[in-house]
Amino acid sequence: MMKLFLLYLFLFLVGCMLGYVLEAFYRRFFSAKKWVNPGFMKGPWLPLYGFGIVILYTLSNAFIGLLPDLPFYDPMVSGRGPSVYDLIPIAIMGVSMNVLELIAGLIFVKGFHVRLWDYSNMKGNFMGILCPVFAVIWFTLSIAYYYLAHPFVNQLATAAYNYMFGVDGGPASFGFIFTLGVAYGIMLIDFLTSASLFSRISKIAKDSGLAERYEEMRVSLRLKKEEAGERFFDAIPEKVKEGLEKAKESLKPKAEAKSKLAKIFLIDPSKVDSTSENYDESGRPKKEE
Repeated sequence: MMKLFLLYLFLFLVGCMLGYVLEAFYRRFFSAKKWVNPGFMKGPWLPLYGFGIVILYTLSNAFIGLLPDLPFYDPMVSGRGPSVYDLIPIAIMGVSMNVLELIAGLIFVKGFHVRLWDYSNMKGNFMGILCPVFAVIWFTLSIAYYYLAHPFVNQLATAAYNYMFGVDGGPASFGFIFTLGVAYGIMLIDFLTSASLFSRISKIAKDSGLAERYEEMRVSLRLKKEEAGERFFDAIPEKVKEGLEKAKESLKPKAEAKSKLAKIFLIDPSKVDSTSENYDESGRPKKEE
């Protein structure tokens, strides 16, 4: 049991770090449109993805091991390709990931008053934590993991297990186990300091009126930016303006089609980038009152 526990610790850490990288790029190019720290902690790890990869790995192996008579997909066995029975583990995996997202969202919103993601602008959302669109995305990712990623994750887990405990005849790698322990020690310290950090920042901002001054400064900068844009447009020659207007008209049908598509999924397309407001200038998630 201890060996299995250490293996899961390794998979959890790998999932945390890979998830951090994935979320950082997603928020840079699709969500917040800038580099932000997507996690509660300051280090490069997102426990949500750590739990996710552990759940997906466990469920994928559990169905093959517990129900050997059903022809579930198994790339390690000849003739065990995709079948209709795969819908059972895929459905359970998709539901599990959505439940995990709900639990994690409630913990941070209710417990730490931090909103690490925000679906408030999406139709059918629940507390800004769950929404139909991302529920479908989680199911899609479950399918991708089951058919594409799991064989590699399984090989990684097997190799890590053999290396840590010398299953192939070699000596156990206590250095690897020690490094794993150090990584978790750093993660624990990061969690404790991050939790207290948000409390201190919230108290300081409230006592000093910093939040109000920051909001006034943000509004002032936006107004100045709009004024600068208007002055720049006024300085453009008339012929150039006419060309820009023609180009704008040619792109109008595409913009309208995109807006209609957005309204299918979004409550208000103008709030697509609302997630960016959950972060401060340093890229850290804000603490809600």
